Amino acid sequence: MIIWQVLVAVLLGAAVGYGGGRLAPRWIEEKPMAHWEPYVLAGVNGAVCGLLAASHPFGAYFWQQFVFISVLTTVSLIDLHDRIIPNEMVLFGLVAGLLMLFVLPYSQKGWVEGLSGGAGAFLGLLLIALIVPGGMGLGDVKLAAVIGLFLGRWSAMGLLLAFLAGGLISGLLLAFKIVGRKSHIPFGPWLALGSIIAAIYGPQLWNWYMTSL
Repeated sequence: MIIWQVLVAVLLGAAVGYGGGRLAPRWIEEKPMAHWEPYVLAGVNGAVCGLLAASHPFGAYFWQQFVFISVLTTVSLIDLHDRIIPNEMVLFGLVAGLLMLFVLPYSQKGWVEGLSGGAGAFLGLLLIALIVPGGMGLGDVKLAAVIGLFLGRWSAMGLLLAFLAGGLISGLLLAFKIVGRKSHIPFGPWLALGSIIAAIYGPQLWNWYMTSL
């Protein structure tokens, strides 16, 4: 871990997170944002980007995941408010991911893995959405393509963690009657959480799993 890189990542992540928080009201209609939410998003994005830098020094991998994480945190804020994942944010993620595959590549993920990861994650969630109508929005399905594009081989772990976290928290919310059985709980934030964990700690979690067998 290089301390100055962590500090720079925190500051850059906070700045980008604040920008995302200021941009988010463009898509939020039903529940206006509170004035403090951009600052919270700045803090969250800065902290997560700091964790990313602590595990992955500045390089192609770091900058790819920095952009990816910043997209995910902004999408999560919008989804929590309006239960939507804007097409513009998905399109931005796809374009940025494709550009970085060729402009800022790294040896552990080639363009074939990135494209196949995006297609696989998209088709996997699309199949779930078709099998369980109403259980998942098309915004989640489209966001999965961005996740696969950025994470490549680790996208399966990210999606698995998302389902585990979403299922556990949703079960607790139902058990404590914080939400009802017919309440719609947005899945975007859980996709973001699982993907962020996989982006930062994917190899470590995999090694832990394999050694614990």
